[in-house]
Amino acid sequence: MKLSQSSPVFFFCQNLFRLFCLSIVLISCAKEDVKPLLSAYGNGLWVVNEGPFGSGTGTLTWISRDGNRIEQDVFGKVNQRPLGNIAQSMQSRGNQGLIVVNNAGKLEWVNLQTMVSEGMLQGLALPSAVVVDPVRGKAYVSEWIRFGGSGRVAVIDLVSRQKIKDIPVGPFPDALLLANQQLWVANGDSNFVTVVDINADTVLTHLEVGDRPNSMVAWQNKVVVMCGGRPSWAGIETGGSIHLCSTTPLRVVEEDTFVLHGQHPKDMILMPSGDAVLYQLEAANGFGLQQLGLPWASAPINPGLPLFPKVFYHIAFDPYGNRSFYATDAGNFGQAGKCYRFNGQWSPVDSFTTGIAPGHLFFVP
Repeated sequence: MKLSQSSPVFFFCQNLFRLFCLSIVLISCAKEDVKPLLSAYGNGLWVVNEGPFGSGTGTLTWISRDGNRIEQDVFGKVNQRPLGNIAQSMQSRGNQGLIVVNNAGKLEWVNLQTMVSEGMLQGLALPSAVVVDPVRGKAYVSEWIRFGGSGRVAVIDLVSRQKIKDIPVGPFPDALLLANQQLWVANGDSNFVTVVDINADTVLTHLEVGDRPNSMVAWQNKVVVMCGGRPSWAGIETGGSIHLCSTTPLRVVEEDTFVLHGQHPKDMILMPSGDAVLYQLEAANGFGLQQLGLPWASAPINPGLPLFPKVFYHIAFDPYGNRSFYATDAGNFGQAGKCYRFNGQWSPVDSFTTGIAPGHLFFVP
């Protein structure tokens, strides 16, 4: 039977067909929630980009270990909001990531595999470094509070994600180290380190070292403390020094200075071999990456030719895989920086573009 275009049946069928087509179009145009892939970020490293000082936001750059996948501002893109000004450091406990944001005064909690935000702890006073005690379920975050005054360390419960205690320390606490059930705090605008009992979260002692302690490593039940010395622009210049401290009893057992007052070491890290430290030297001669064996000879430290003649913004060894060495270059601190990967002969073999002021490096297995 042929339907007439004027018949009621024809109009019913025509409208039904139009409604069906419209529903198909609407379904095809509907925007689905974009969910990050499960385990999207594994086998690589995070570059914590501080961002422009005083304005803008810090960001996170993801670099896969094979170097084939580089993603910029991952936190911002996943969470559709900025991380905050100045992104300072990063740590984790299992799949729980912690990002310290200095000027924003907060600790950001994230899913380490997807970078989805899981909340934040606000109200911190210029937080800087973070270390995690997985056994006791706590994190320690250094707080500068203000420039020129004494700082503190915030004790954070990893279950409730709340601050449970403040530990008073010295001025400008920056580097933190867990060793032998103790927390070591390098008070960067002083000549002493603070040692804390992590069971009671109370101060055990303050050990006098050199001017401006800036980095520490644990070595054979001892702690090595590197001090940069006071630069000329900060008053009477003093040289750098290195100190070997025992954890039981708490005391300095060996200490030596650098030959020249103009030699200022920083950023000491333990070599993968465990029998030497790598550090950066700011000096008129011998500046760049330097190595010192452990234990060192009891004499003034006289660095020779550098392994690589450049002072980077941050350095780190990948604790996984082939233990590659990485270094970041912040350039002029106003544009995208670089992250370099080195081979065993101290030559850069890869370079990766990062965000502004690439600093702390956090490695993911």
